[in-house]
Amino acid sequence: MGIDPRITGAKGGGSSHTPVEAPDTLRSISYFQIEDALSEGEIGGLVNGLQSVRLDGTPVANPDGSLNFKGVSVQVRAGTQDQSYIPGYGSVDNEISISTELKSESPWVRAVNNTQLSAVAITLQVDALQKNNAKNGDINGYLIQYAIDVSTDNGAYQTVINGAFNGKSSGPYQRTHRVDLPQATAGWNVRVRRLTANAHSATTADTTRVVSMTEIIDAKLRYPNTAYVAISGDASQFQNIPVRSYVCFGRLLRVPSNYDPSTRTYSGVWDGSFKAAWTDNPAWILYDMVSNNRFGLGDLIDASLVDKWELMRISQYCDQLVPDGKGGQEPRFRCSVYLQSREDAFRLIGDMASVFSGVSYWMGGAITTVADMPQDPVYTYSAANVIDGNFSYQSSPRKTRFTTALVTWNDPESNFRQRVEYVSDDAAIARYGIQPTEFVAFGCTSQGQAHRRGLWSLRTSQYETDSVTFAVGLEGLRAAPGQIIRVQDPHRAGMRQAGRLSAATTTTVTLDKAPGEAVVGDTLTVHLPGGMAETRTITGIDGLVFTVSQPFTDAPVAESVWTVESATLQTQTYRILSVSEDTGQNEIRFTINAVQHNASKFESIDKGAQIQVPPISKLPVGAQVPPSNVRIGGHVVVEQGIANNVMTIEWDAAKDAASYKVEWQKDNGAWIPAGTVATTSIDVVGVYTGTYVARVTAYNAANTPSLAAMSAPTAITGKTGAPPAMTSLSCQSLVFGIGIKWTFPEGATDTQRTEIWASTTPQRPDADNPAVVPYHLGDYAYPSSSTELHGLMAGTSLYFWGRLVDKAGNIGPWYPQTGAINGQSSSDASAILDVLTGQIEKDQLAQDLRSTIDSVADLQSFVKPPAPWDTTHAYAVGDAVSKDGRMYRALVAVPSGGVVPGTDSHTWQDVGAAVQTATGLALGMADTSLKVEQLDGVVKATAEKTDSVYAEVNPIGAGEMTGEPAGSVTRIPSAGFYVQTIAQVDNDHALGRRIETTQAQIGDVRSAVTVETQARIDGQNALASQVTSVDAKAGTAQATAQQAFNVAAGLDGKVSATLSSKVAITADGQYYSAGYAVGIDNSTGPVQSRFLVMADRFAVLPSTGGGSAVSPFVIQNGQTFINQALIGTGWITNAMIGNVIQSTAVDSTGNPVWKLDKSGQISLRSSSAAGRVELDGTGGRVYDANGTLRVRWGIWG
Repeated sequence: MGIDPRITGAKGGGSSHTPVEAPDTLRSISYFQIEDALSEGEIGGLVNGLQSVRLDGTPVANPDGSLNFKGVSVQVRAGTQDQSYIPGYGSVDNEISISTELKSESPWVRAVNNTQLSAVAITLQVDALQKNNAKNGDINGYLIQYAIDVSTDNGAYQTVINGAFNGKSSGPYQRTHRVDLPQATAGWNVRVRRLTANAHSATTADTTRVVSMTEIIDAKLRYPNTAYVAISGDASQFQNIPVRSYVCFGRLLRVPSNYDPSTRTYSGVWDGSFKAAWTDNPAWILYDMVSNNRFGLGDLIDASLVDKWELMRISQYCDQLVPDGKGGQEPRFRCSVYLQSREDAFRLIGDMASVFSGVSYWMGGAITTVADMPQDPVYTYSAANVIDGNFSYQSSPRKTRFTTALVTWNDPESNFRQRVEYVSDDAAIARYGIQPTEFVAFGCTSQGQAHRRGLWSLRTSQYETDSVTFAVGLEGLRAAPGQIIRVQDPHRAGMRQAGRLSAATTTTVTLDKAPGEAVVGDTLTVHLPGGMAETRTITGIDGLVFTVSQPFTDAPVAESVWTVESATLQTQTYRILSVSEDTGQNEIRFTINAVQHNASKFESIDKGAQIQVPPISKLPVGAQVPPSNVRIGGHVVVEQGIANNVMTIEWDAAKDAASYKVEWQKDNGAWIPAGTVATTSIDVVGVYTGTYVARVTAYNAANTPSLAAMSAPTAITGKTGAPPAMTSLSCQSLVFGIGIKWTFPEGATDTQRTEIWASTTPQRPDADNPAVVPYHLGDYAYPSSSTELHGLMAGTSLYFWGRLVDKAGNIGPWYPQTGAINGQSSSDASAILDVLTGQIEKDQLAQDLRSTIDSVADLQSFVKPPAPWDTTHAYAVGDAVSKDGRMYRALVAVPSGGVVPGTDSHTWQDVGAAVQTATGLALGMADTSLKVEQLDGVVKATAEKTDSVYAEVNPIGAGEMTGEPAGSVTRIPSAGFYVQTIAQVDNDHALGRRIETTQAQIGDVRSAVTVETQARIDGQNALASQVTSVDAKAGTAQATAQQAFNVAAGLDGKVSATLSSKVAITADGQYYSAGYAVGIDNSTGPVQSRFLVMADRFAVLPSTGGGSAVSPFVIQNGQTFINQALIGTGWITNAMIGNVIQSTAVDSTGNPVWKLDKSGQISLRSSSAAGRVELDGTGGRVYDANGTLRVRWGIWG
């Protein structure tokens, strides 16, 4: 072999490398778990998934789907009745130590047989995780991949977690994975596999262990009917518990069944039914608020008492699209509001109605809601149908004519923080200066809506400045608050443009008087018989006969109201604020108060259109001069053959006068109004002889009065003597009352009132009967001709008189002159029973008697022992645990690993003992809770005590009586006794309550007794009650009984007391009940006592010592059976005599003085036995005292 001549090597030194150890990157992480209740009832859910969940103001997810927070989990429940629980929130844990190394060639497997488990938690650990680079000595991290699999009921494994330890750790690092277990019947196998092969190298630290497995049983709290969110995540991303906010579609409300909230459209005709859906339409939110019986007024106000049809009209107005001010469109009114506390119902309803510029009020037995929105006038009021033709006006002060508005709203783009929208009217500022207003737009989350709300405030205050008040008769019932009316005031307009029709067809109408001006092309508005107003163009005028362009839908009737309008003179429009009855008047009279309405403001608010102010007057405005040459004259007018003395007051017209107020006095007496007219004369009918003076005041279009012009004293020859007597007086029988009617003589037009008097005897007080004292039933303004007297007993007989009194105070003669008119309240049993039954059915006492008896609550829900104490679990104040056969309640917050129950009485309160084995349970508990707290300035003290004993077993043979398997879990015998006592007081309330429940149960066979006693003070009212209920149930068959005592007294003087006893059974799925109730109260006026019985058969039984007993009184199926009866006074409509009806008086032989038997024979006897008379269907016979037939007539043979 030769030698290789090559020489290898190097000369000189190279650079050296210092080994570097990378920092540890694996650190233990803490997680947070939070549950937030969002709403009572079902909601529509998150608006946009995780983008709608914000932590400290930052959305969890971005629009592109990327997350802003690592490891955050969000689960939502919408608040349904049957919603599922959210796993992992609230559980009972049992940790099992494993400490087994996990190798790639041998997976770790564990069988889990407890099918009650909800999940298991697997804790994995690497003792250290790093790798040494053999070349340069650097120490870096390492990657170990693993997987967790689950096999259910011995089925195939399913991988549920793929994980990895990726990083560097110089010491132990643990990680826990929760594995939710699916439903199983036999159990599961849990397997952990190491996917990265073990390095088996001294330079690599990769030992992996299964440290422990924790068995988890979730509390499984579903919170039915509560919408809530559960959030968990890495706590290292937050300095504190994050502030959560959610953008949600709110509660599912009742909306019309044909309404699509997403498109805001209605299909077809609404039948009045509802469906559940989310909507932000404020009209339906208001309806839900009023009708909901859980958080609204539904337990006080029935849904039928809410005018849903008007809300339907308002909702459609709210849904109409209008410009949003940013180039797009949006619904006119929407409402997004989150109510988190109890509020005053009246104020909250007002706030909600303010969203659509509306109000809600009670009228006609229902809640009516109206909105300030476009609508047609419903009626016309003019001098022709207003009392005295008088309209009184007022104007708003300058400081309420706002020119700028600051509207507060909630901005969704700024996490719903409050923003202020500034709205101004430059033209109004130039006229009135800066007149600011500030308010909060309730439930507003749109800048455009807030701006429109501000414009509504400005336009309304600037263009609706006048209010009007006037009095009417029955026509006050034609309009209601919130509705639009026309007002044609000839004094303000300068001419009469309205009145009443004399006659009409569908195409022509005859006016009562020609309008001040009317030409072809003007419009004529009349009211049809159905109450609707229709407007037509005038095509022809022939005196008082007007022809219209197209027929009315129905021919107007005489006395209907008409109005003529033109381009140069239109009627005023007003929105009614109130309609009040003037109860102090002797006539039917209503006062209407209304505020000016300008229909053009709506287009100005929504679209920026110009406000149009219609022309309503043709009169110049200025100082008013008085009339001149006031004079008085007298004459006689004959109408239908009757002569009336008439005084005519005349004067010369004053320049620019719109109306004249006329007054007169007789013989220096009081001034009496004659009326307000637009003409220059007025007649006063039915004057009496005397000296008269008149005065006249002129008013211009601005309602500015002149000085009064006086006439000279003038002697007038008129009526003398008293008014005539009425022509008739009659009575009608009513149920518990009497109706009275009367008629007037001809020529009695000056009658001021009718006096009606009554007495229990047919004599009235006069010189011959000074002691008779009738009572004055009342005075009735002319021309009223009837009245009714109520509150009488059935069959009450009274006597009546009447007389007329004229306007001068003269009293006419009595009618009738002699005797009296008799009237009687009804004695018709059928009619009376119909009325009484209707009243009883509406009585709360009857409704309580008919109500279903509630079953006694299941005792097991109160007395189950608490979960065993867990050293790894933290406990809040009030949490209960069991340990070593005792039960404890935490008095303070106890952290995990804290004080052991039973070792410190200041931390844990011993509340009882419990013994539980595989086959039985026995416990006894005595628990007391004391608390004093202060919230919003209100101090509340609460003391609560619970005492209970309970036992249950599941022994061999527990099911033998029914043939079920021994020890069947469906036949667990149990019995217990539970008592809860509560005392609670705050500033205005005091409550004391005690509930005792005794129960025994085996499977679906149960018996129970509950006694609930309560005493309560609510502000001004004291209430006390005691209810005893007994309940027995076997399968679907059930029997219950209940006795209840309730009393109440208030500082307002209202008191009530009731006692009810009722029993019920459920058989074959049908509920049957019987009972009685006794009550007395004064809540509706006079004290009223009631005794009600609910039974198919009602009987009175005699108290006998033995033998058979015959009931003297029985009611069966609505019929009354009486064995014997002594009746003092009786009213009988129909009598069916089954045997004999006879007199109690007898003659000397003992026979009845009169007798009628069922064969039709009548016997009449003398009380001295002087003889008798017999009558039957064949004739009659007369017998003498010796019984000898003396006379016979009829048919015999």
